[in-house]
Amino acid sequence: MKSLSVLLIAFCLPFAKAEEKIKMYYNNEDLTKIIELYSKASGQKFILDPSVRGKVSIFIPEPVSIDEAFNQLSSALAVNGFGISKQGDTMIVKSARNIQRDLIEVSSAKPSITPERMYIWIYTPQNISAGSITKDLRILTSKDGELSVNENTNQLIICDWVSNIIRISEILKEVDKKVDPSIAKIIENSKKERELRTKESSTKRAEKTEN
Repeated sequence: MKSLSVLLIAFCLPFAKAEEKIKMYYNNEDLTKIIELYSKASGQKFILDPSVRGKVSIFIPEPVSIDEAFNQLSSALAVNGFGISKQGDTMIVKSARNIQRDLIEVSSAKPSITPERMYIWIYTPQNISAGSITKDLRILTSKDGELSVNENTNQLIICDWVSNIIRISEILKEVDKKVDPSIAKIIENSKKERELRTKESSTKRAEKTEN
């Protein structure tokens, strides 16, 4: 965990002094131009994948701190489907789908909401099976995210934007609860009724086939 904390701190603190402020007011500006201007102002190194392109608008009237500028930049990149991986003293920018295989944070702790970034969150349900979550809640992840399950340890492995992981954590907080006995009985009766209907349907189809 200590190494992960160091990684996060390094992610959020570019080289420029915290009290310095920079402009973050752009109307339909190229992403690469915004990154270039931020790099010059902060002293942060960037390497951009050739696929990094697109335009974005950021309307913040007053200059902001270096940290806040980075938060806004990370969100602007995410809107266009690009993420950041910090490798040494350099920020690597590429598509969110590709950056999932790069050096990104991995933890069982919920991430901070800023800066926007891809994050691997490992969650262990306490009251329900991880498999049932992947079966019944397939819409948890964003279009760029991935969800897998380790059934041997009853763990969910979620790789997604931190903003969506926060949303997922709130959903799981409500879903991963002990079932009230009266509700459990209703669920069991409903399950038996479905099994009975399935059996009756199969019997009817078999009878039609014989006839």
